[in-house]
Amino acid sequence: MSLEMNKEYEIFKNKNVMITGATGAIGSQLTKRFLEYGANVVGLIHDESKINQFFEQYVQIGQLKFIEVELKFGAKINESFKQAMLFLKGRLDILVCCHGKYFEGNVTDTDVEQFDQNININVKANLHLLSLSVPFLKVTKGNAIMISSITSKIIERGDFLQALNKSMINSLIENAALELASFGVRVNGVSLGTVNSDFRKSSFRENNDKYLEMMKNFNLLEKKNLEPENVVDSILFLASDEAGFMTGEIMTIDNGFELNHDLSFLNERE
Repeated sequence: MSLEMNKEYEIFKNKNVMITGATGAIGSQLTKRFLEYGANVVGLIHDESKINQFFEQYVQIGQLKFIEVELKFGAKINESFKQAMLFLKGRLDILVCCHGKYFEGNVTDTDVEQFDQNININVKANLHLLSLSVPFLKVTKGNAIMISSITSKIIERGDFLQALNKSMINSLIENAALELASFGVRVNGVSLGTVNSDFRKSSFRENNDKYLEMMKNFNLLEKKNLEPENVVDSILFLASDEAGFMTGEIMTIDNGFELNHDLSFLNERE
């Protein structure tokens, strides 16, 4: 569902957008596209050093603001959200939760501290930001989009925490969509296969390049992994008026991997 548009057609012109993980592989591509389509964007980020030169022109003209935030702390989220809404002049049309941290672990060797860190960053932060955003989204009849993963449906060894947090995100999307539908607020998500991104590269997996190479053989449509830009079009579609009748949907973008239940490659990973 690609948005085939030329940059002169500003489909998100004057829309106010908040994106977490805005300097990550997917988040930075998404931020760029929203800006090119005319939106005002606040990027909630973890590391200012990742801000590249492309964004400086938009910062200078007041179309973009980056705010550092530690998403594992509720008080920090509150503070950053207030700063963001001041920049957006009290109006929010679109929230995209595009952050995430990968935690590797099995059910039997995951301790409570690791469990809490995972949930705080990958689930509670989404819930917190959505809760803060809802009063503003009700006014604009806006929408929220969250990133999920096919690991919520396909079990892999060592992916217990990832599967758990994405299953919770799926439930959050569906329950929030039901709760907010009467206010005209839509909540949707994208469920991703293996993406060639800094999220995976910074994870605890060893031999990441070898893993990505093996994964190509399990993608049914094309023998290659998803790139961040392949994901962005679907997020933009869900955020746009073209998806005005969609809520509670979790779009799968995985090159057909979910249809392929042969996970024998996992044995090769060890």
